Amino acid sequence: MRISDRKYAITGAGRGLGAALAIIMADAGAKPVLLGRNSTTLNKTAEIIQSRTNQKVETIRCDLADTESCTHAGTKLSNDHSDLDGLIHNGAMWLPGSMNDVTDVDIQACISSAAIGALILTRHVLPVLLKRKNADIHTVVSTSGLPNASSNGASIIFRAAKSAQDGFSRGLSDELAQTRVRVTAIYPGNIKDITPLEASWNKARHNDDLLTNKEVTDAIMFTLNQPASVAVKSLVIE
Repeated sequence: MRISDRKYAITGAGRGLGAALAIIMADAGAKPVLLGRNSTTLNKTAEIIQSRTNQKVETIRCDLADTESCTHAGTKLSNDHSDLDGLIHNGAMWLPGSMNDVTDVDIQACISSAAIGALILTRHVLPVLLKRKNADIHTVVSTSGLPNASSNGASIIFRAAKSAQDGFSRGLSDELAQTRVRVTAIYPGNIKDITPLEASWNKARHNDDLLTNKEVTDAIMFTLNQPASVAVKSLVIE
């Protein structure tokens, strides 16, 4: 696979889709760097990777809703990982409910985790990626970030956050069009949370089953494993 022996920083890697993606990418020979706000869950993902691949991976605490934390993580990535080949923006805060159900703090945290955190990390890491022979910036957005998409239980705030992420990815793609940094994004619908440690990971799916982390992970791997000259700029899966 093309990702074999390449290093990728993955946000939200302590649980859910981010953890599953980190595990499967490591299985395929990639070298993940795990970012997330909970050191305990990050270490658990790192232990799983080491037990499956004998690879010891680095973890970096990064709260995407906190500017100082993102700045620290971005600085550490740029200073310590000059061989970084990609940045995968997966982490974000899920926020359901109506406007009456959320607080001002919820609004700020949701928008910051999806959009502001990604921008800060990208700003710090981009000079490193631009020096590589080829590199990737991949964002896990959501169908909630697409125009005229149904809410599927997401709040207005979550939809606004994902719309901002969509704008970030599209704008960055334009800005880096003449560079060797490939910008791609995936837009999954509602996802059932499973892990590669469960037997259900490889279970056959039926037409009416919900998407799972497995299908989203497969789609991301498909995108990243394309030749460097090919960019799957936008992939919607439902």
